[in-house]
Amino acid sequence: MLPFKDHNPTHITPYVTYALIAANVLVFLIMLALPDEMAGRTKFALGAIPAVIFQIKEIAAHDAILPAGADFLSVLTSQFLHAGWWHLIGNMLYLWVFGNNIEDAMGHWRFLVFYLLCGSGAALVNAGIEPQSIIPTIGASGAVSGVLGAYLLLYPRARVMVFAFYMLLPLPAFLVLGLWIFMQVANLGGGGESNIAWWAHIGGFGLGMVLVLLFKYRHVKILGKGDLSQTARPGSAAAAAAAAAELKVVEPEPEPEADQPAPWGPEIKGPWVAKSPPRPEPPPKRRSTIPRAGDRDKD
Repeated sequence: MLPFKDHNPTHITPYVTYALIAANVLVFLIMLALPDEMAGRTKFALGAIPAVIFQIKEIAAHDAILPAGADFLSVLTSQFLHAGWWHLIGNMLYLWVFGNNIEDAMGHWRFLVFYLLCGSGAALVNAGIEPQSIIPTIGASGAVSGVLGAYLLLYPRARVMVFAFYMLLPLPAFLVLGLWIFMQVANLGGGGESNIAWWAHIGGFGLGMVLVLLFKYRHVKILGKGDLSQTARPGSAAAAAAAAAELKVVEPEPEPEADQPAPWGPEIKGPWVAKSPPRPEPPPKRRSTIPRAGDRDKD
């Protein structure tokens, strides 16, 4: 199930969402241009390695990129690295569809901080599951998962166009995102080795649902259906238009004027009144040709 767009307009142009997508794509293209060995070393040095984050182990000096003692910053740098095209496209598609509305509900700078905190928190949750691991975690999945969690809380009834069963379907956001997080949890018990950080997805999603309550504007309502009135500032033209639409009084249609009554009273009309056939006109009176008695001749 892939989302393509949502029916949820915004008041602002989501510059931060666009900038984050551009930054991720740019870093990915730079990594593609590097030799394979150098690209691998860069991902290792800037990825979120649990054992390095918790200072259990250190990266060798000749492999390190971050300053000494600043290895914890890998929870930020790892968010802009991706393993391949599909990894990048999947994350950016979800950010494109859902990020603009979260940015609209918070503002540009708040959204940027929210996004980075969700990504960092997701990396820490994933690292806390296996703190001894030396496998680096990379990708924007944790940060994007936080955006999805925030969207589910703010706009569960918004319509999302998804590609499923070889067709485009308009589905409510709570169904699309509810199914998404269910799949992440289900994959935890799937068994076997996986190179996907499921705990980062789950941790980012939960963190996003909590942090959105702190970062959203106070006037923004939760559990909405996704329209301009939900995020409109009090006193703005959009808020006034929404209030007017709610208070609009429907005036009854004027009744048609009654027909002028006939001398014998108003005419009764309706389907229950059967029309009687017109009465035939009486035949004209015939004049008698017999002479009157006074006009007769006497014998």
